[in-house]
Amino acid sequence: MSNIVSGLTFPAIRGIQAGTEYYIVMCPLKRLKKIFTFDETVLSPENRAQRLLNLNRIPQISKYIHQNRSDYTFSSLTACIDGNTFFEPVNADGHGSKIGNLYVDDDAEFYLTDGQHRSAAINRALEEDPTLGDETISVVFFVSKDLKQRQKVFRDLNLYPVKTSKSTAVLYGDSPEELLTNKVAKESSFFNGVIDFSENSISRRSAKLFKHSSLYAACIELAKNVDEKNWDAKAMQSIAFWDALASNLPLWQQAKTHQIRPQDRAHYVLFTAILLKCFGILGRELLEEHKNWKTLLKKLQDINWDRTNKAMWDRRCFNNGRIVHNNAAAVLTVNILKKHLGLALTAEQQLMENKFQEAQHDQ
Repeated sequence: MSNIVSGLTFPAIRGIQAGTEYYIVMCPLKRLKKIFTFDETVLSPENRAQRLLNLNRIPQISKYIHQNRSDYTFSSLTACIDGNTFFEPVNADGHGSKIGNLYVDDDAEFYLTDGQHRSAAINRALEEDPTLGDETISVVFFVSKDLKQRQKVFRDLNLYPVKTSKSTAVLYGDSPEELLTNKVAKESSFFNGVIDFSENSISRRSAKLFKHSSLYAACIELAKNVDEKNWDAKAMQSIAFWDALASNLPLWQQAKTHQIRPQDRAHYVLFTAILLKCFGILGRELLEEHKNWKTLLKKLQDINWDRTNKAMWDRRCFNNGRIVHNNAAAVLTVNILKKHLGLALTAEQQLMENKFQEAQHDQ
C-alpha cells in the first residue's frame, strides 16, 4: 500500500531495465516548469548530475518549435526521482499490470538527467505561445536514485552519442534553404552523382566531390532571401548558375568522369568547400548585377587552380600548406576571382583587399 498522503500523479507505463523498475509518463508541456524546479547550477561540479546549460542553445531550440509548430518532434526527457513513489496498476495481471498511475510524494525531488536544453526551450516557447501547454512530451522516470546513481545515468546516456552529420541533416530537412539545396543536388546536371549526403568528411578515395553540407553553405550564399514561396524558382536559377559554372571548369568535369584520380584532387583548390562557397558569393553578384554573367564565367577556364599558384591562392584560401575556411579567406578569394574576371570590388571587399595588400607589403 502507498504511504503517500499527497503529491503528484502521472498516468504511466512500468518497465524493467537492468532489474530496476522505471516509468514512462506523458507530461503536459506546461507541467515541466512545475516539476523540474531544482537548479543544479548552484552546486559544485562534483555535486551535480548534469552539465551546465548552454544558454545559446535555448533560443535556437525554441525557434525550432515555433517554426515547426505543426510538426516539431522531441525525444523523451529522462529524469530521476529522489523520494517516495508508488505505482498502482489498473489490473493485477497481464498487460494491465504494466499500465497505471505513478504517485510521487510532495517532498520528492525531480532531477533532469537528459533533456535539460529541450525542457528550458519548451518553457521559453510556452511564454511566447501558451497554446503549447496542453501538448505532451514523454518522460522516462528512474526512481530512488542518489547523486552517484544519477551521475551514472547521465554518463551512460551520453557515453556513445553519434551526432548526425550536417549533410544528413540538410538532406532530411524541410526549410526553404534545405529544400533548395536538395533540389540543386539532385537536379543539377553536374552535382547529380558527385555529392556525399552522409559523411562529415570525404575519403581521399571517394568518387564524391563535395559534402552536401558544403553545397548547402554555397547555395545559401548564392540564393539570398529564400522563403517558402520562392525557393523552387530560386533553386532553378541556382541550378542554371552551377551548371554554367561547371561547364567552364574542365577539372570538375574530368573529376566527375574519373579522369582525375580521387587522391589527385588534393592538388587543386577547386575541390574545396571554401572555393564552393566563394563561387556561391560570386554567383550572387553575377546574377544580380551582370546580364552577361554566362560570358564572364568563361574567363574562369584560364585560371590555374593548382594550390602551388601562389599569385592567386597564397594567404587567401591557402596558407602555410593548409586550406583556410574562414570568412576572411572567402572574401579574399572572391576578390582574386573578381579581379580575374575584370570586375570591381565592393567597398567591403576593397577594404579587406587593402589590408591584405598592406600585410603582404610589410612582409
